[in-house]
Amino acid sequence: VLYEGAGEQPLINYMVMRSGIPSYNFAHSLPDTEKTGCSATSKHFQEKEHILYDKGNQLTYLHYIGVQPNMMTRVCSGENLDFPYRDLFLYYRYLHEPEKCPVFTTPPVSPYPNSQPNLLKRVLRKLKLLS
Repeated sequence: VLYEGAGEQPLINYMVMRSGIPSYNFAHSLPDTEKTGCSATSKHFQEKEHILYDKGNQLTYLHYIGVQPNMMTRVCSGENLDFPYRDLFLYYRYLHEPEKCPVFTTPPVSPYPNSQPNLLKRVLRKLKLLS
């Protein structure tokens, strides 16, 4: 599925699937007891020494699905925007050039300042269980 703002990844995935080029799926290579989540939208991962863990198992990779590629470009350019695991992304992005990593002195701001609350929050507000 191609969608606006996703960058080139969906197109690359499609081309690899159609071409018959052998590809490797990390998610299928581990035993069930070691499989982890991988989506950056999962907020339950624990970070320890710049490594993410899911229920004690080290993540093989972190998939930034739902984070538009231009968001990372903007942060690398010094714009103080928030996205999941941003500081971890910056750590690895500038691992070999730490002096080039942007330094932020204030909390990051949401890239979607006018975004609506999710359905659960709207329902809880309607029921006056949340302000």
